[in-house]
Amino acid sequence: MRRGIPAFHYMVAIAGGEDIRCAPYATYGTSELSSHVVAALHERRACLMANHGMITIGESMSDALDLCVEVEALAEQYLNCLAVGEPVLLNRAQMVEVISKFGSYRRLKEDVAR
Repeated sequence: MRRGIPAFHYMVAIAGGEDIRCAPYATYGTSELSSHVVAALHERRACLMANHGMITIGESMSDALDLCVEVEALAEQYLNCLAVGEPVLLNRAQMVEVISKFGSYRRLKEDVAR
């Protein structure tokens, strides 16, 4: 659909910001696509790529894969929301609050996993 995932759910913040951006389309393997992806990843840990898929980054491959699973779930939830109407989005202040709490959320999640 060439659209990002807005703040329809607070977990969007797990990707590092108040939305998950969608990089514009360019042919795979080109510097044009990599430029679009770098821009979409600015201050983020995940982005969608128009007509390709997604990219996630993390401190380890395991972290990147975990984020990939989260983003895929969010994409499915967002699509389901769109099927019944336009979702009510969280505002910037609400997302800033969530983002500020995510540092401790990630540490808590790691502690629980141990």
